[in-house]
Parts: sequence; structure tokens; C-alpha cells
Amino acid sequence: MSIHQIKAYPTAIPGIQAVTAHSTRGFARHTHDQFGIGLVDFGAQTSASGRGPVDVMAGDLITVNPGEVHDGLPVDDHGRSWRMLYLDPDAMLRLTGSPHDFAYPALKHTGLAATFRRLFDAVRQSP
Repeated sequence: MSIHQIKAYPTAIPGIQAVTAHSTRGFARHTHDQFGIGLVDFGAQTSASGRGPVDVMAGDLITVNPGEVHDGLPVDDHGRSWRMLYLDPDAMLRLTGSPHDFAYPALKHTGLAATFRRLFDAVRQSP
């Protein structure tokens, strides 16, 4: 059975979009105009990114830079779920104070994963 559910949430922070997804579908090579940082909540995925091959599982953080070509395939029939924050380049500059790209396409760090969950929930629930 094919599953493909994507939900966008409003935020009160200009230039930031919050999205959750659950999908068994593979995504062909594509790009985004924004920075993306997310957390794999369930399952696992393999992908190619502009920074090399990426294999992630539940609890791993994923990143993408604007214009970076990437794809994504679930590793099994159960698919994967993730949550993402997409930041316009201007929003990233406002928040960090300097222009830069994400260096790593994936991060395996339990503490960062917990912090990202709290950040996502705070941004998604912002008035």
C-alpha cells in the first residue's frame, strides 16, 4: 500500500515553514529554495545529496541547502516519517547573523534530536 501524507503548519515567524510527512514514496532528484533541517521520526531513508550519500534512520537529523540537488528513497515498504523546518535564506541570515550552508547532510546526535523536537513544536505552535 502506498502512503503519501504531507502537512504544512502555519508559523508566526516570517520565512519559516513547518512540515510533517509520512511516505512510502521515493522522491526523484529535486531542489528547494530554502534551507531545510529536519528529524526522521520513523523508518529510514537513503538518498543522494550535493554533499554525498546519506543513510538516515529514526532519530537522525537531516539538512539541505538552497539549490542542493537531492532525492530520497525509503529503505523498506513501511516508509518513513519526518518533520522539517524550511527557512528562507533571509530568515536564516536573520537567525544566525552570517551567511553559511549546512556542512553535513545528516547528524546522528540524540541531544540535538530532542532539541529539534522542542524547536519544531515551538515554531509550529507559535501564535
